[in-house]
Amino acid sequence: MEEKKNKKNARNKKAIVALSVVCGVLSATTLGFGIAFGVANSNANQYSAQLEGVYKKNYYDLVENTNSCDTNISKLLSSTDERYRAKMLGELSQSAKEMQLSIASLPLSSDGIVECVKFINQMSGYTETLEQKIMQGGELSQEDLAVLEEMHKTLNEMKEFLNDMSGRMIAGYSITKSHRKNGNDYDEFTLEISQINPTEYPTMIYDGPFSDSVVNQKIKGLDGAEISKEEAYKKVDEKMENVANIRYMGKCKGRFETYNFRVENTDNQVLYVQATKIGGHILTISGQNTATANTIDREKAETIAINFAKRNEIENPAVVWSQELNNQMYFNLASVQNGVVLYPDLVKVKVDLENGNVVGYDAITYYTNHTKRSLPSAEVGVETARKQIGEEFEIKNERLTLSPLDFNREVLCWEFECTKSNTTFYFYVNALTGRQENILKVVETSEGNKLM
Repeated sequence: MEEKKNKKNARNKKAIVALSVVCGVLSATTLGFGIAFGVANSNANQYSAQLEGVYKKNYYDLVENTNSCDTNISKLLSSTDERYRAKMLGELSQSAKEMQLSIASLPLSSDGIVECVKFINQMSGYTETLEQKIMQGGELSQEDLAVLEEMHKTLNEMKEFLNDMSGRMIAGYSITKSHRKNGNDYDEFTLEISQINPTEYPTMIYDGPFSDSVVNQKIKGLDGAEISKEEAYKKVDEKMENVANIRYMGKCKGRFETYNFRVENTDNQVLYVQATKIGGHILTISGQNTATANTIDREKAETIAINFAKRNEIENPAVVWSQELNNQMYFNLASVQNGVVLYPDLVKVKVDLENGNVVGYDAITYYTNHTKRSLPSAEVGVETARKQIGEEFEIKNERLTLSPLDFNREVLCWEFECTKSNTTFYFYVNALTGRQENILKVVETSEGNKLM
């Protein structure tokens, strides 16, 4: 159970990291959760060595990117050329993003490494903001440089600790064996990493997506009274389909307080379900991929996903993205209000194409952001907005969306799905000002299509 808690909290952090991506497929990490749960509950011997290898790769990636950040910030602080500083800031921000992904892929309790994660998140956002400042003709101030100096000290401490632990891993330290509680609040591995305690540094004041006001933003979408674990049990039984057995696995206290359950369905699939203490809403579902064939078509899978979302009180859900991968269909659903697609209220659903079961679900973003909004009317017509798209692009689809953009903005935009040279792009044009706000490119990867 504790391993499940660690995995879920890690995925929550990762969900924050991905705030600016408005419509991507369910991340490959979700599949990793299923593997991890399988290790904890069945076939432990079969998966243990493989899982240890995955964890160590993620750890060494974290070490490599920490070393890279330390090197780049040293170069930055040694330079007086603003263009070179901008280059180093861009590389710093990218390496910090890679650190975020690596640490989110390790079996760590996020409650035990809050300050470490906060530092990495803020470093990414702060350095990106400074890069933009220079690119717009500004210069780094003495205050900026002072923050970077303190950041460098913290990075150096992290680098020394992580490199020392790398030596211990080479000597035989096992992450999977250390990933268990021994009479403490956290497992041994989390206690090890929690020794990285970032030193005090000046507050990083910027309007980026990881400022404190955003990281600690109030959860808007939960409603209802607090319920007991017995009441949550009944709600999970009502909202899930083909349930054969449910077992209570304990509570999780993070940004969302949840009751956690192990659910086995009639197709012998094991799923791990989190239900919120407030209202008993299903927050996440994770399970191992057991599908070996496609017997259900895309249209039926879409109906299954939408009906499941409606049964779980998601308001007016519509499919805004879909992808087939490994005998499963991934759907991103968003609420629709007055014909406007609300991208901040995103829900991710994974349907098994062999049995038609929902085997993955993530409503964290939805319950964080969902609220009744007073939406403005578009002041810029679609014909005018269309002029922002280059003639070399072929427009396939257009619609009004509420899009989450940089600096925690929710902006009414015209979304244009376009193609050029067999590549798909999404353009977002502000429906109030006519300015082009964002462009996303669809990139094909071995883990499905992603928006960049």
